[in-house]
Amino acid sequence: MKSQFKNNAPWLILGLLASIGLILAAEWLRPAADEPGVDLADIPFYQLPFGPDAEGKPRPFWPSRLQTENGRLIEPKTIQSAAACAECHQREFDEWAPSLHAIAGRDVIYEKAVEANEDLHRDGVEKARFCEGCHAPGEVLAGRTNRFKSVMPSDAETEGLTCVMCHTATHADPLEGNGALTLAVNTGVDQLSNPMILAAPRDHSRAFGATKTNDLIASADFCGACHTENYDSSMSKAVSRQHVQSTFVEWRDSWYARNDVTCQDCHMAPDPAAYVRQIRAGNLANPEHYAHNFVGSNYLMFDTALGSNLTYLRGGLLPGLTDSKNTQLIERQGQATRELLRAAAGLELRDSSLNDGQLRFSIAVQNLGAGHNLPTGVIDQKHMWLEVIVRDADGKTLYHSGAFDQVRGETDPDAVIWREDFRDAQGQRIPDHLTFNTAQITHLRPGIPAKGEDLVSYQTPLAADVRGPLSLETHLWYRVATQEFAYNTLKIDLVIPPFELAAATYSLNGANETQP
Repeated sequence: MKSQFKNNAPWLILGLLASIGLILAAEWLRPAADEPGVDLADIPFYQLPFGPDAEGKPRPFWPSRLQTENGRLIEPKTIQSAAACAECHQREFDEWAPSLHAIAGRDVIYEKAVEANEDLHRDGVEKARFCEGCHAPGEVLAGRTNRFKSVMPSDAETEGLTCVMCHTATHADPLEGNGALTLAVNTGVDQLSNPMILAAPRDHSRAFGATKTNDLIASADFCGACHTENYDSSMSKAVSRQHVQSTFVEWRDSWYARNDVTCQDCHMAPDPAAYVRQIRAGNLANPEHYAHNFVGSNYLMFDTALGSNLTYLRGGLLPGLTDSKNTQLIERQGQATRELLRAAAGLELRDSSLNDGQLRFSIAVQNLGAGHNLPTGVIDQKHMWLEVIVRDADGKTLYHSGAFDQVRGETDPDAVIWREDFRDAQGQRIPDHLTFNTAQITHLRPGIPAKGEDLVSYQTPLAADVRGPLSLETHLWYRVATQEFAYNTLKIDLVIPPFELAAATYSLNGANETQP
């Protein structure tokens, strides 16, 4: 046997070398692999009405600042649904699924707002990339936001901020905002089967841009890329840049940023309200772990009292969910949302007096737990107001400001309201979020900075025979949409219910004398 091998060894070696040579030659001669992603020219009817950038390069996703690392569009079928990720990451899926991130691009309130804006202008669909870049990045990157919907949808595109859209981020510009994220999404993130992922977890991690992504998604910069919003002539009537959402800057300039408390610390804590109370008590320790629940302020999308209307408003069921599982997760998220809201604000009576028939008092509205302004975000719809009621010893109402009409869904026009107003070129208020017609942003009353307060003063005449002691009842209310928006844009007969952030009652015993 040895002799036979010895005699044939030269031929075996020669054959081996020849085989290697043929393999190398074939590899050398093989055409270079196409660059991953889809060329802009391959998307039918895709229009670029905004022109190239300053360097003459096309801006396929403009006016959204979202982009891919190589500048190419994505192939939708290569992007995994969150339901696929759930095969290994079930806990994270169950936390994410009821969140507003999961339904950012499919909830009916958002969709109706986009449609109303698209109908305003000939290039409205193209302008809508501004909205979709943060709400539905998969659709923008796939080129679905064109007039003829020539790109077929996929599950991942219907999931708003799905797993891939965060876990491939490699760069963020929180001051630029408007979705200023760069995603390494054209890297074959779905090319590994589940068995291969288990066998080669580092390759799985590498496919999701881990070397750059892990640090980025743990930073407030990542959140700021979408939670900073500016209007310019690309998507509005604004002549100069209008700052619409400044949540990142509000945080950056706050006590929270100076003490290294990030967006993720509060909004991704397993129990966000408990963590806020911990911070308020002076304990700055990080959460024990971070959850994918992204608890925020939109209580309406977790109001199970709406019944089937809630499923409708949320845009139906996400892939991977049943009705019962969906209800269970929504109830859990709703409770966390309501508790977080109640941990944010406080009310305090600072002074009161009754002189010369005039009752005067001041209420401090306090931002106790939010790491940004209260309220924050795009607050032409989200708004807050103060209700005060003064009664005599017999319970008779002497003064009432900030009343809410439960039937008409309207707030007392004289109420003290924290809200920004969109205004058109003629200076008229736009009540129904018509972004593309907005020329200017003004504020009825700006949001209250983190750990700050806004002192609201009242004065009302009282009859000389009023019988005391007087009682003062205060309520701080929050609402996620105006009633005009419900009627004009949603076109549904739904009174948007308010949410009570804080309440307090005081006894007014006499001039300059208060007792909580």
